[in-house]
Amino acid sequence: MKIHANWNAFAAVHFDAARYIPSPAYGVNRFMLDRIGSEKARATTIVQYQPNSKFPEHEHIGGEEFLVLQGTFKDQFGEFPAGTYVRNPIGSKHAPWVDDDGCTIMVKLLQMAETGEGTTSLHINTEKEKSNGTHHKFGTVLDLYKNASTGERVEMCWLKALSYFPEAVDAQGEELFVIAGTLLLGDEAFGPCGWLRIPPIGDVRRSTLRSGPEGAQVYRKTGHLSPSALAMEKIQISDDETN
Repeated sequence: MKIHANWNAFAAVHFDAARYIPSPAYGVNRFMLDRIGSEKARATTIVQYQPNSKFPEHEHIGGEEFLVLQGTFKDQFGEFPAGTYVRNPIGSKHAPWVDDDGCTIMVKLLQMAETGEGTTSLHINTEKEKSNGTHHKFGTVLDLYKNASTGERVEMCWLKALSYFPEAVDAQGEELFVIAGTLLLGDEAFGPCGWLRIPPIGDVRRSTLRSGPEGAQVYRKTGHLSPSALAMEKIQISDDETN
């Protein structure tokens, strides 16, 4: 399976809850943003855990990164409420579950490099840490993760109303996920769970990127789409694994 699998092309998705599809685990649904592979996949996905659902214990052979969007995500290592950023290293295992409130996360799988990556899990409550972010004219930026070897950088950004969102220095590709509010690219509006991927070669519309009248909260990842960063990912999916 290939979904938005050309890293040199602009890609964007508007979220539609009607397009969730069931995962192999009962009560766990997926909305795919990009993907290379079948069940073993390099993927970016919105995952919905229905109330009192769970997922069997599994290993993340290429690491796991996720952001809790709604509810509380639980596993044997803790409870992570909405707004928590989690990064589980290559080779980590867990068996997640949720309670009556259910849970929704945005998760990225098989996208980590061994070089420069930590060996312990990272948990950041972004709402509690917001005050430690860097304040700019356009809003506040909280650093969540940096890898000096690959150039990958992850940030949480809170944009003021009707503010232009400058491109990161030496971005080498940019991925944006809207958590709250509205992000505008030209005349196109992306609401909560909207997703954009700007390739390393850039996009002429990038200079128009701005928040809507209510502002926006945006997850931003940069530096991970350069050819060198992609080549450093531990797991490389072959063509025969995409069917």
